[in-house]
Amino acid sequence: MDRRLIQTAVFGSPDSDEPAVCPETVEELEAFRRTHENDTIWCGTKFEGGCGRRLTTRLCTDKICHFAHYASNGSGERCGRKAKGKDSANHLFAKAHLAAWLHTQGLTAEFSYPEPLGSAVLIHLEDGRILLVHLDRNRPVSRDDSSWEVILGPGVRIAPGILEQRGYVQRIRFEGRPGGGRVMRLGTEHPGVGTTWDSLEDVELTSRGLNTSTRPDAVRAPMATGPRHSESEGRSIVSIAPSQPRAANTVRQDDPVKRALMHLDRAMRDQPDRLYSAVRTIQQLLEAEQVPENIARLRLALGRGQKQLEERARQRQTVLAQLQEQPTFLLLTKATQLMRDLNVTAEEREAVRVARVRYNQEQAALQRELEERRTARQAQREKEWREQTEQLAEQRERDKAARRDRAERALAMQREQEEAAERQAQQKRAEKLGYLAPFVMGALKKAAREKRVTTWREIGDKTGQRELSRLTHQDKLTLLETAENKTLPGSPLWSAVLAATGSDDALRLHRDLLHRLQRPAPADDIDLLAQVTSECAQLRRQW
Repeated sequence: MDRRLIQTAVFGSPDSDEPAVCPETVEELEAFRRTHENDTIWCGTKFEGGCGRRLTTRLCTDKICHFAHYASNGSGERCGRKAKGKDSANHLFAKAHLAAWLHTQGLTAEFSYPEPLGSAVLIHLEDGRILLVHLDRNRPVSRDDSSWEVILGPGVRIAPGILEQRGYVQRIRFEGRPGGGRVMRLGTEHPGVGTTWDSLEDVELTSRGLNTSTRPDAVRAPMATGPRHSESEGRSIVSIAPSQPRAANTVRQDDPVKRALMHLDRAMRDQPDRLYSAVRTIQQLLEAEQVPENIARLRLALGRGQKQLEERARQRQTVLAQLQEQPTFLLLTKATQLMRDLNVTAEEREAVRVARVRYNQEQAALQRELEERRTARQAQREKEWREQTEQLAEQRERDKAARRDRAERALAMQREQEEAAERQAQQKRAEKLGYLAPFVMGALKKAAREKRVTTWREIGDKTGQRELSRLTHQDKLTLLETAENKTLPGSPLWSAVLAATGSDDALRLHRDLLHRLQRPAPADDIDLLAQVTSECAQLRRQW
């Protein structure tokens, strides 16, 4: 995964803490765009180094889909975000999920993000307890006496011995959700057992601790039960929490009007879910107040508070109307924040519950649709792969047949060339033998006339055709057959003067010649030699 790509952002405005995660696949991004077509996306300032500029979604097929800054002319602030992956928004998702979870238990809290942004989330409960969600993986948790309970984020380590001393550690993890959201689970880790995970709906916050499936009647244990000893140095090291400085503008307990006005100002500025209780307090003070100056101040504050309550009610109605039309994660998050107001009606809570059920059903349907699309695409890819495999197999068979055909044609051409060469050689040999035949016949007649026998070597020497002595048996046989073609049947053969030498080669050649000329040939060499001698006598008498 390319960590340079922006995967997290916020909805609504640069200072928003409503997180957004960009889906990675094309199908999920298209569904995300349809769901949030009316929402703006920002590089939020709640991210470490976030520039606060507007973002858009980037659809990619060669890498994961991601957020990207709108094109800039160079005059805007340069983005300095250090983390851009999914985990960079863990603090925002932790706040959103924990706020909704606390609301379901009738609790309200103040949330803050310590520096560096993304390292932790602080939850200040109304009763003074502080929950710390520790997310910094580079800084292990050892102890924190100022926090009532510490919850560890994904991959966060703890100092050696802490788990064994406490007997448990609370952790959270995040799971992807179709459409770009994330689901948070809370787990309890025990020594030697590991972590058992629960959904937030199954976890309860009590005055004693966090009740989970493995700790149903939990009693909170401190992160450290006493001084930590250094074995190497032999001395005690005690962690001392710094004392909280008293605010310079602390209101004295004997000034209820000023305290009520301060609470109203705080509620209107930072804690809108406490606005109703602040207005009720002012109404109660007005009923009993006698000082004209205080009455005027309270009435003025009451008007401002009621006006903002009415605005808050209009926001609820607007969000509820939008939820009824099309519930989205962003609208549900806004509705969850608005439902913290104490003057929320049962009908409004029911409307939010129905919208959440509908949203979950639509998300489940969307997930099924995405799974069906993925399955269809996988089936299409498999079909295309099978077709390509079959085409390759057919192409290989065609290539094999073509190679076989070429080889057969080449072999036939080679045989044809060899046969042509053989015919040419035979023709040349026949021409050569035809040329030598008159020389041999002349030499045979001369030897018969001189009443003597002769040999192939002698004929070659006397005729100047010395190659006669180098002829093969077959060539000699063909040459003699050519020379004797004019000898009449029944007449003696002139080649008898060659056979009369009586050598084995001469007798064998003469016998083969007799067979080729279809003349009688004695099988015995003595009888054959007698026949040859008789023919030589007849040749001499002819001269």
